[in-house]
Amino acid sequence: MNDTLTPDRPDVTVALLTRNAGTLLERVLHAVREQDTPRRVELLAIDSGSTDGTLALLDQFSARVVTIAGDAFDFGLTRDRAFEEARAPIVVSLSQDAIPAHPRWLEHLVAPLDDPAVAASCGRSIPDPDRGYPQFPWERNGYFYFTHEMKKFAGQYGRGLSNANSAIRRSVWEQVRFGAASIGEDYRFQSKLGADRGGIAFPDDAPVLHHHNYTLTQLYKRCRNEGLGLRELGCEYNEADLLLDLIAPRKYWVWLRELFSGRLTTCAALAFPLVRPAAVYAGSRFGRSYLR
Repeated sequence: MNDTLTPDRPDVTVALLTRNAGTLLERVLHAVREQDTPRRVELLAIDSGSTDGTLALLDQFSARVVTIAGDAFDFGLTRDRAFEEARAPIVVSLSQDAIPAHPRWLEHLVAPLDDPAVAASCGRSIPDPDRGYPQFPWERNGYFYFTHEMKKFAGQYGRGLSNANSAIRRSVWEQVRFGAASIGEDYRFQSKLGADRGGIAFPDDAPVLHHHNYTLTQLYKRCRNEGLGLRELGCEYNEADLLLDLIAPRKYWVWLRELFSGRLTTCAALAFPLVRPAAVYAGSRFGRSYLR
């Protein structure tokens, strides 16, 4: 790709939903600009009220920016707005803190869409060695989604699509759209795809550098919001699910292993086996709106 992103008649639109993205955004934009691809790339951001340097940084990288009010943000409707604004036939959704891991990321992510039977492609997230904070241990050990609502989703729809790192045909989106979704618009889209609109590819060679750590409050909000989002897809988390997840022994063996390895160093990490099911239940049973 050339030094500047190409806004005219693009082949691919890379779309970001931004709000006070912080310092990681510059690494994201550099990595997108440095992709080794013959495709013409449009960089688009839907910004919902940034007050830091996000807008100036997007302008520096020649991004086309559409602004919306912060209180108008909805994951599904805002993602739909990004697809409406996109000028390319393929739209790549990338989290504002998900950094393409290598210069061929875009090619590898988009390549499965050369097959007309594929509607979407989803790359992995791998730990970022330069993030400045460690990966949450329950994310790193692969046990973050141990609760039953995720098992229900996987049983119905398979491996989950993530708009942290995805590519979707715009023509498919036009048939399905995301629709209003306070969280989990990617799972909602996947649930509406249907076999006749094409499958989802999961290429291993299109990763982004993307990991989290959480305070106790952040952990509760995320898990509570996920409970709400999965309930809206028909994957409710009821009292029986809560009880089964609380008494299931395997996670406590994992907890002991992580504890003795010295990796449970925060309140959130220590309390995770109890916070996750309790927060998911609160979101599924009582949630009415997304907690930001």
